Parts: sequence; structure tokens; C-alpha cells
Amino acid sequence: MKKKILGYLDDNYDSFSKSFKKIADYIRYNQSIVSFISINQLAKETDTSPATITRFSKNLGFRGYPDFQKIFQKEVEKETSYMKGLKNSIDEMSGGTNILQEVIDTNVELLQEIDVLEIEKALDQAVEWIKSSRKLYILGARGSYALAYYLYFMLKEFREGVELMISGASDFTDKLLYSQKDDLLFTISFHPYTNFTCQVTEFFKEQGNKVITVTDKKDSTLGNISDLVLTTKNGEKAYTFVPGIVILNALLLKLGVEDKEEVLDKFEKLKEITDRFNIYIDK
Repeated sequence: MKKKILGYLDDNYDSFSKSFKKIADYIRYNQSIVSFISINQLAKETDTSPATITRFSKNLGFRGYPDFQKIFQKEVEKETSYMKGLKNSIDEMSGGTNILQEVIDTNVELLQEIDVLEIEKALDQAVEWIKSSRKLYILGARGSYALAYYLYFMLKEFREGVELMISGASDFTDKLLYSQKDDLLFTISFHPYTNFTCQVTEFFKEQGNKVITVTDKKDSTLGNISDLVLTTKNGEKAYTFVPGIVILNALLLKLGVEDKEEVLDKFEKLKEITDRFNIYIDK
């Protein structure tokens, strides 16, 4: 049913009023959020009114916004299957006092399964593209957002022009508006892949931008539309993002070593700034 709705929005988009187009755009790029957001919140995000959203819902054949919203709520229930990794980990753990050791052991096993030579080669290519890019966009939604934010937080100390794409943020369309062909997208996502992540990645690809993706399979939805894929697992034996963090740390170190003097100078300047404004407690 959701696919039919999205198809209808695409097919009839040009005939929509300006307000209807705003609502349609928000829905297409924030499908999981529609499941939870109230009609008043949606009106605020789209700069429309509750009455307009009600008319929009009725135009799609629903009695009102609550009925329309239920379609997306059902989809979210299906998409929460990404929690199965955590569920399986809980189910398979023997319990008792050795859980920490079991978690450590399973993470070590996953790290040992990484194809070091292949990932090392891919990281070298990633470094080259990042260095030559005008601006770097980092994208990760839901569970993968933590990894995306970590990379963004660390990388913005290395260079200017690093943007974090956030699902649901009203300014993400502005970021897309000002993107250029020599910009680079770095996507992080594991199955099940969110619509927001796929749609933004497709947008960059259609604009002719290079795309680097950290994901679980090369032949995944995202892997197939990316120029460079770094694969790692976040589930099966353990529900964990440790392998992903290890790969991101390796990338950060490679970038730092490439421009060691400049990066170290920036860190020293950053320390002077944080000391001057007493950012941290030195105790």
C-alpha cells in the first residue's frame, strides 16, 4: 500500500498545488518520521496547515491524516526487523556473569573476518576522493546515525566543508540544493536500509557525485549504486557496530597521516581555543 501511495505522489506531483508539493516532498524523504509525527508537527515542518494536510490525505483516498498515517506505521513495524540482530544476541547469550567476555569474543571474531587487504585498498581510494572533494556529505539514519555522527565529529577537525545529513531535519533539502558535482557522499547503512538513506544516495548519484558506502553487502541496494563499497557486518554473530568503528578509525588515521603536519597544527590550534574558553574541566 505504501508503494502505491509513493507511486501516486510521483505520478501526480506536477499537478499538485505548492502546499501539496511541500507535503509530498516531506513524506517521500521522511517516511519513517511520518509514522510518529502529529498533524500539527507535520504542518510546521512543511510550512502548511493541519487543514491542508487533511485535504491532502483525503485527496489520496483516506478519511483523514490518522488513516493515512497508519499505512506508514505498519511499515515501520516491519522495518524494526533490524532489531532482530540484538534480539538474536540476547537469545543466544548463555547469561550468567560471562556476558562481557562473550561480547568481546564475538566482536573479535567479526574483526578477524574483515578482508584486511581489500578494505585497506578501498580506504586508500576513499582517502584520495575525500582529499580531492570540495565538500564531504556524511549520511546515516536510524541505527547507523551514531556511526555517521562519529565520523562527522572527528572529520570536521581535519578539514572544512563537512556536512552531516540528518533525516527529518528541515534543512537537508537546502544542503542538497547547494551541492556540486565535485562533492562526495559518504553513506553508512546496514540492512534494512532506510528510504531516506537510499533516496539521498540516489540523488547524489544522479547529480554525478561519487559515493562511498559502508554497508553489509556489496550487492545490497546501496552497494549497487555506490562507486566504492566497504563491507562489514553489524549482526549475525553479535549485534554490534565495533567493526564499523574500526574501519572509520582506520580511515581517520589514514587521512591524518596523509597531511600530518597540517592536521597536527589544527589540533594544536583547537587545543588553544578550547583552553582559552575553558571548554573542558582539567581535573
